[in-house]
Amino acid sequence: MFGKNSENNEQLDRLGKLVLRAAAADKQETEQAATAPFLFTRLRGRIAEEQRQDDSVAWQWLPNIAWRAVPAMALVASITGGLMLWSAQSGPANTANTPTGFGIYEDALNDTTNPGVEQTVLSRNSLSREEVFTIVVDRSEREQK
Repeated sequence: MFGKNSENNEQLDRLGKLVLRAAAADKQETEQAATAPFLFTRLRGRIAEEQRQDDSVAWQWLPNIAWRAVPAMALVASITGGLMLWSAQSGPANTANTPTGFGIYEDALNDTTNPGVEQTVLSRNSLSREEVFTIVVDRSEREQK
């Protein structure tokens, strides 16, 4: 921690010296520096070098980010899995006793007091007229026996 502060202080001192030199420079020295050959080329080269160094440093942070992100994602996944199992177990208690395949459609078909429900169920399945006729005939034969 103290190493970074001393590096920052050194950089600030260097920057302060450069600003002081630039302020104390004559107009003639400033013009010479501005008209120096390849000044902008050297500046662009330095900027490009700094950007390359920054790009290489960016990859060094990836393991640190993953070191924190992977356990967090694992925790979220385990909580989600636990909630999913808990919600599956805490469903209605009577579903374990009901036989499979027995649902609202069978109730509606077996309800003889309301024929409108039967028509609704049959129209939902989009049966043809012939299939509906055979269902009615089979049911009336079963009721006669």
